[in-house]
Amino acid sequence: MSQHQDPKPTPNTSGDGWRVLSYLIGGIVVYGGIGFGLDRWLGTPFFLPVGIVLGAGLTIAMLHFRYGRS
Repeated sequence: MSQHQDPKPTPNTSGDGWRVLSYLIGGIVVYGGIGFGLDRWLGTPFFLPVGIVLGAGLTIAMLHFRYGRS
């Protein structure tokens, strides 16, 4: 007897939720850290919030292009 093989195997998506969460946290931490470093170096108070928002926005855009398309 021959075994039937699926022509298009389904991708393993079991860890996608954790991967998305780690990307979001990582983007906020990395860009927030860059903003924090710039604030300490330049003596300004606004790069940390800008870095956090920029990190969240860029991460959401990256996740949209990576996982949002069908």
